[in-house]
Amino acid sequence: MSSTISIGRNIYRLRKEAHLTQDDLAAYLNVTKASVSKWETGQSYPDIELLPRIATYFSTSVDDLMGYEPQMGRAAIARECARLRKAFATGPFADAHEQCRQLVRDYYSCYPLLAQIAVLYLNHANLVEGSEREAIVSEAIELCRRVRRNSESSADIKLAELAEANFLIAIGKPQAAVEALGETLDFDMGADILLASAYGALGQADEADKALQGALFQSLVLSLNRLAQLGMLWTNDPDKLGVAHERALALMDAFEMEGIYLNAAAIHLMFATAYVMGGNAERALDCLDDYERAVRCLEFPLELHGDAFFDKAQAWLEDVNIIGTSGPREDALVRKSLVESVSANPAFAALADEPRFKRIVKSLEAIARQT
Repeated sequence: MSSTISIGRNIYRLRKEAHLTQDDLAAYLNVTKASVSKWETGQSYPDIELLPRIATYFSTSVDDLMGYEPQMGRAAIARECARLRKAFATGPFADAHEQCRQLVRDYYSCYPLLAQIAVLYLNHANLVEGSEREAIVSEAIELCRRVRRNSESSADIKLAELAEANFLIAIGKPQAAVEALGETLDFDMGADILLASAYGALGQADEADKALQGALFQSLVLSLNRLAQLGMLWTNDPDKLGVAHERALALMDAFEMEGIYLNAAAIHLMFATAYVMGGNAERALDCLDDYERAVRCLEFPLELHGDAFFDKAQAWLEDVNIIGTSGPREDALVRKSLVESVSANPAFAALADEPRFKRIVKSLEAIARQT
């Protein structure tokens, strides 16, 4: 029997609150006392025809009688995501996948949960290949589309749009990704600035501070990723690539992003890839040195956090991120990917015999082994 159905416990609780005996309830329902006892001890369930009568008798609804809750709260979603991240990290993959499927079946109308399951799939799909990966991608895209069709939360819809676009690009369907995201971007009206002004007018300086810090932190992260993406577009224009890289480094240094942005190392990796594609091995190796340094800045266990300047950023992250401030994957998987993103990356095959490249890989392997 499903552990999500608590009808027996509920009948027992309601009967006790009403000061009734099992005989009293059995007589009203025209069943035996033994039947009521089996319901309350979880050995069997009442016939479906009896559920409305039992609910009416106790002045409750059938859903409440069954203990059925179609929605999961924020804290529960965070707990489930943490449990599932660990399941994917410790394997086998099929077991973790089935646990996700069961949760989706139980809470198919809980759209914040469905969006987070899709993100879990996004962060762990690289653990499998072939038909298994096709299956998880297909499921994830369908979850994203269900959220987009039915959710009333703009945050859930936006998360689903981004996750779906990521999957579509990964499976070689860029046009579908464009359609999922929309061909044009909305103009940023600076809602955070207005919100901070409103909080200020209310005398809530801490809330204004948190709103502005959160928006600034987010815009810095997005700006770094946009500069890196521009670098990937400008591989055939060394001057523009160099300028994009310099400005990304300046931004990163100005706000000390390597200490607070968990994915800062990936920015260096993207520029390394861009330089390799542009035929500049020396600059690519410089970027990989930066990557190795940024990896050394990571503190395990990974957790999203701020610093002395962004002292309200962590509180903001806890407010806006359902899974809290935990990293998107278990640390063991992150450590492994930190090495493989360089050593097993086909983009760097031309650098494999370079002494600097070998030293960087060796250093990354040492970092990954640290506990």
